Amino acid sequence: MSRVSVNIPAYNAEDFLARALRSVEAQTYSDYEIVLVDDGSTDRTAEIARSFEKVRYVHQDHQGEAEARSRGLEESQGELVAFLDADDEWLPEKLERQIAFMDERRSEFSYTDSYCTKGGKRVRYSKLAPPWDGQILAPLLEEWLEHAFITNNSVIASKDLLRSVGGFDCEAPFRSNTDYGLWLRVALAGTRFDYLDEPLAIYYRGHKSDSSDSVVMLKRYMQALEYFSSHYPFPPKAEALLERTLERTNVALGAKLLKHGRLREAAPYLRHGQLRDLAAKSRLFFNRRLRSMFRRSG
Repeated sequence: MSRVSVNIPAYNAEDFLARALRSVEAQTYSDYEIVLVDDGSTDRTAEIARSFEKVRYVHQDHQGEAEARSRGLEESQGELVAFLDADDEWLPEKLERQIAFMDERRSEFSYTDSYCTKGGKRVRYSKLAPPWDGQILAPLLEEWLEHAFITNNSVIASKDLLRSVGGFDCEAPFRSNTDYGLWLRVALAGTRFDYLDEPLAIYYRGHKSDSSDSVVMLKRYMQALEYFSSHYPFPPKAEALLERTLERTNVALGAKLLKHGRLREAAPYLRHGQLRDLAAKSRLFFNRRLRSMFRRSG
């Protein structure tokens, strides 16, 4: 039995799946299995997956991201589970370096820095979203709106830990933020999050997707927060942080709608926010407008 199960959900991923699988095959650490869950793809995903020798291919009818990730966790046989999205990739020493780091710290949950790539430009993800480690429930609630500092492709965790907290939430009435829900469950269990300050994965942005629509993303985030607040056992201090984050999210969504000239849609969200949040968003908006005007005039 392999020590690490590499968990890859895939849906119509023919354009980039081979790149992800090649990056696993190129690892300097070899004690792994690949569990690829095909979530009802209608393209060449199955053909590509089956062409790789170490892939254990699992097919299911199209059910969504949470169910695909959950099925992958259920099928995993390793002591550790490493996550990789079908459109991302790892650097060759990813598993070797991170597992040694976890062994040294006796870690149950770790994540690393990664490179974020968009339009041919590459930057360390930690420069876009500063990382946190240790007990990180508060940062997950306070910082995630602006900085989602954990990427799926960087995480390795104990399979027993992930299963003990309930794994991915398939009961949630939404199809995004499934990773965030699991990180919250792990943090609520009091688990220490260990961060390895090395870029060992590549996270690709810029695929054609409705997740690139910032209004859609904010609405999904708000829906997720409202669900988590009523279904997860937050202690009183964390409940206060969560309520504050919901207020900030309302203002962020209202400000984004205002920016697009959708005043009528924006009004209900702005009414739910605090005045200081609205003032901060307004200053940011107008400062950006001024900088843009100066660049054009120059």
